[in-house]
Amino acid sequence: MIDRLTARLASRYLSYGLAFLYFLTSIAFYLHTYDSAQVKITIVQMLGTVLIAFWYLTLASDWDSRWKECWPVYLPLLAALASGLLSFAHAAYPGPSLDECLRRVFYIHFALIALREINTVQRLKRLTLYILAATAVATIYGFIQFIDSRFFPGSTSSSGIDPFVWRQAFGPRIFSTFGNPNFYGNFLVILTPIILALLLKRHADRPVSVLVFSIVTIGVSALAYQLDAALIPLHLESWSTAIFTLLVGSFLFWATIRFSFLGVLFYLTTECLFVTESKGAWIGYVAAYVLFWMLVLRYFSQFRSENIRRAIQKATWITLIFAVIAVSIFSHRRVESIRFRVCTWVSTWEMAQMHPIWGNGIGSFRILYPAFRRPQIFHIEGKHNTETDHAEDEYWEVLQDEGILGFGIFLWVISTFSLVGVRALSRFTEGLSIRDPVTGKRKTSNDPRAFYMLAFLAAFWGMLMHNFMDVSLRFVSSGIFLWLLAGLIGALAIHDPMAETDAQFDARDGALDAVEGHPPGLLVVASAVTAVLFGFFAYTILRQFNDVQGPLPDPFGEALLWVISWVAFLGTVLAVIWVLYKVCRSLRHVYGFIILCAMIVPLNIFWGYFMADAFHNRGIYFSKQQNWQSALENYNKVAALNPNYIMAYYFMGNVYTDRWQPGDIDLAMKEYKRVWAIAPNYVQTHHQAGLVYLKKGQDDRRLFEQLRNQENESYRSAGRLSPEATQALLQTQSDWDEALMYFHKYHGLDPVFEPNYTRAGWVHMQLADLAKMQGKPAEAEQHYDAAESLYKESLNATVCGAPENDVLDEHWSRNHRHFSAEMFENLGNVRYVRGNLEGAVKAYRMSLWQDPSNVRVLKNLASVYGRQGRQQDVIKTWYQIRTLAPQDPDVQRVFHANLPPARPS
Repeated sequence: MIDRLTARLASRYLSYGLAFLYFLTSIAFYLHTYDSAQVKITIVQMLGTVLIAFWYLTLASDWDSRWKECWPVYLPLLAALASGLLSFAHAAYPGPSLDECLRRVFYIHFALIALREINTVQRLKRLTLYILAATAVATIYGFIQFIDSRFFPGSTSSSGIDPFVWRQAFGPRIFSTFGNPNFYGNFLVILTPIILALLLKRHADRPVSVLVFSIVTIGVSALAYQLDAALIPLHLESWSTAIFTLLVGSFLFWATIRFSFLGVLFYLTTECLFVTESKGAWIGYVAAYVLFWMLVLRYFSQFRSENIRRAIQKATWITLIFAVIAVSIFSHRRVESIRFRVCTWVSTWEMAQMHPIWGNGIGSFRILYPAFRRPQIFHIEGKHNTETDHAEDEYWEVLQDEGILGFGIFLWVISTFSLVGVRALSRFTEGLSIRDPVTGKRKTSNDPRAFYMLAFLAAFWGMLMHNFMDVSLRFVSSGIFLWLLAGLIGALAIHDPMAETDAQFDARDGALDAVEGHPPGLLVVASAVTAVLFGFFAYTILRQFNDVQGPLPDPFGEALLWVISWVAFLGTVLAVIWVLYKVCRSLRHVYGFIILCAMIVPLNIFWGYFMADAFHNRGIYFSKQQNWQSALENYNKVAALNPNYIMAYYFMGNVYTDRWQPGDIDLAMKEYKRVWAIAPNYVQTHHQAGLVYLKKGQDDRRLFEQLRNQENESYRSAGRLSPEATQALLQTQSDWDEALMYFHKYHGLDPVFEPNYTRAGWVHMQLADLAKMQGKPAEAEQHYDAAESLYKESLNATVCGAPENDVLDEHWSRNHRHFSAEMFENLGNVRYVRGNLEGAVKAYRMSLWQDPSNVRVLKNLASVYGRQGRQQDVIKTWYQIRTLAPQDPDVQRVFHANLPPARPS
């Protein structure tokens, strides 16, 4: 059925809604959830659902409109969507992969909406304006962060001009509204050629001035960023503040006078990109910048004079040389990021070989990666309880996720829109030679679409270059833009000629015919049902958001965020309700109401995801306060709202392990098993499970000792244990065997984590003690061997030095060790128990080399000397102990109750 009135109305609202979604996603952040970027995800999911529903409503209302010319560019997008869905269908762990699959669905739909609905210059300008507004907000706040870190560094100032609690979370690196410098950098890479193209469009009569301005902006931005380092050779460090203020202030004034808003925005974008200190973003920026001017040189005939050509060539070479020097310098300063990426890429390649044709499933990387992670990663991060979500290279991750077939489709998308864009740019820049009625001279007119296509193509390629060393495409903050750019490139190509305004397009599309709809009574009922459903849903989310917000806080930054959050939330809800009202009034068929009401289900689910993240944040707060019951209540809400929220199950298991009340053992293991059902190698779950059984074994060992002490004389005289004591002993052994099994599993994932070796070795020592108690000396020796082997493996970093882990050609087998005082002490203890006194002395001395003030090790060493009969060494060691801890009870006993001989010389 055709209902062009509804189709046009919904299409018009789509053009506003798509622009608003990108604006809000770019500037939004929220600090009352666990992930400050969760609000971006929720915006994409919920507003995206609304947009998709409206888009399908336009299709249902006017299916035949504008399809034939779209198919060549629709097909690769639909293939990418199908690849993602098929990949998800065969993923080994579909629960955690769902989020990535949903993003693919939303991203492709945004591209499709842009392709079909951005069909006039008016809509194109509106979308660009919204994105520029978002850029202004993000860069102004980013610049505030830059000033804050420069003049109020966190090492000396507890407050500054950045009012929010996350100020300087990455030190001097800025992240603006994106929560991460790399994501922010990618956003700036995308916007750089768009701003530059609009500058060139506005100043088409003087392109060299735009070129010079862009080069000078890069130089000034770099100088302002590294001004202190530049002033050191000149011995002008004390003038740093004055020179910085003069440099930045005067340049901003000149940019404003000469190039207005766009000039200031270009400077802020460039400056902020430098201060992200994201080398990948720098490379993407340079790629976008150089490709931008190469496109100008190749296709814009009005800029082909010899002077302009030479200027562009010099500018691109200067930029490339500058980029190589800057990236090289900062790569040497932060070489760890390069090492991290190389190690991750090697592991990703190994993962991709598991299923090279079909891939392992979209979103499967973070689930599978722990089994392939190189030990260097733990040393680079300095942490063991984190997970790597992505491959740090979009192309490798697509290959791993979707195999050769999906990778081929991804390349098809890139090549299709690149080719379509270049061909369209060639058409747009052919120019129309006309005679000026005043001067009589012929001149070339500029097609505004050429500048938009120039902007989108350069941004598209710059982002793709950046993602050779980053995975910003996987995150909503910047990932949404690649597919939008593809859609806009396609829209400019297929809507040719493109109408200037919506009115012109509607006139060209034809008059509205009378629509024979469903009976009015049926439409009234459908309208009422729709109003009730969305009214109740709006009331529910408003009430729950009020609970998350809480009362108006006192700190200025918190209060500011509270007000902004309410304004944005209420404005968005009211806008959606208004649009629903207007569209429902125009509907003449019930199927339209069915499409709209179907939104309620995904909207409710996605709102639940947002609330789950808020409850998770609360759960962590209560866990830190050791308010275990409140923590568990919040974690259970998380699991109910988002069953694939792995961290909630893990944290619940940890709460039960820390609380350790009757019944908590089974509850902890239940939660860890829920983790393993959807993520079998999630961070430290296996180690935590081993810790549960270690503690359980300790409890059963105490019970065994208690029962043995309570045995009657008949059992003692016979040298036997009571049935109850025997059962407790067997249970203790069983518990510790379970602990060793889980510690061994975790060792396979993380061969660096020292407590895993320490605890596994301790368990072997306890089992050896039990074996000796049962008269099994051979079994005891086996456990002693295992404990000593574990301690030596940890100290020698055996796994780190294995040939298969030497992916960086660092030869760790020769020069890399995990020497630590505690591990040498453990090694000395097991040797002492086994009677290897000389080996114990060596281990204890190595421990003291690491920590000379360890009184406990010194006491052990004195004891070994005593067993060896080295009385002078015993005396010397005890005097050393007394110097370190004169009030130690053992020192008091030795020196007063049993005074040693005179102090040795």
